[in-house]
Amino acid sequence: MPEARAALTFDPTNAHVVREPAGIGYGYWVGGKAFYSAEHDLFTLFYRERHPLERGRAGRCAVATSRDGFEYTDVWSGTKEEFNANSIEEGHAVWFDDRWMVYVSYEVAGTSQWRIDLIEADELASLDIQSRRTVLSPGEFGIPWIKDPYVRLVGNEVWLYAAAPPRMGPRFEGNTVHAAPLDATVLATSTDGLYFPSIEYVFEAPGDDSWHGRRARINSMIEWDDGLVAMFDGGRTFYDNYEEHAGLAYSSDGRSFSRDPDPWITSPYGCVRYVCAVRARDAVFFYFEYTIEDGSHQLRVQRVDA
Repeated sequence: MPEARAALTFDPTNAHVVREPAGIGYGYWVGGKAFYSAEHDLFTLFYRERHPLERGRAGRCAVATSRDGFEYTDVWSGTKEEFNANSIEEGHAVWFDDRWMVYVSYEVAGTSQWRIDLIEADELASLDIQSRRTVLSPGEFGIPWIKDPYVRLVGNEVWLYAAAPPRMGPRFEGNTVHAAPLDATVLATSTDGLYFPSIEYVFEAPGDDSWHGRRARINSMIEWDDGLVAMFDGGRTFYDNYEEHAGLAYSSDGRSFSRDPDPWITSPYGCVRYVCAVRARDAVFFYFEYTIEDGSHQLRVQRVDA
């Protein structure tokens, strides 16, 4: 879909800053995922604030709302202590079946296990962390972790895409060992948003030395013509961790994808990652983490007419 790439490419350097990181320098990041509820004519944004590893990692998350998609007001927040977590990662707040459903991924305290929990409420301000329930526990599927949920509503179903461990291991060639992929994207579907009995691998890294050879994390997707355009994070080695490259992939059904061969959007100082595309009001709003000159990451948004 070369026409989709041309229409959706934007300049991140002049995008609107939605949230600033909590500090200056590498390791201070803020990023999140957005959703537009046509029923409420309202944008919602789940975001998390992260500190350097030696200063506690991601200790706070929040849900904010906006009428214009640019200026947001926090309506709820939570801390890693309240989640009993080592660190909070990506989440997504959506309106489904007459209630707000907030999917949150975090690393359980005292372990290295990432899982995805759900908090439900009639009003976002009424969200109660104590009421959370785990909807995707990695051990049920024989994997060590699952994280970074992105929710796509398909008819009366919740399609939840998440990052998970790759199926491909290191490749041996004589005495040489080639590094294995680092992540993949799985899909879990549900009729009520609560029960996800299976996961399906839908997007995996090729395991080669290309710019996207070892990462395959889908962050969002939008309908385009008769198919879908997905925004994903790619990486070449573990060195790219936290500074991944944004790419595009195309699908006819949301289950099989083909990659655009070239990187899509970058920052002159590092990465553009976790790109969340939201269709609203005859436009696409792109929310993304953006590396600035001091090495920290801002949360920005850019509107593109569509």
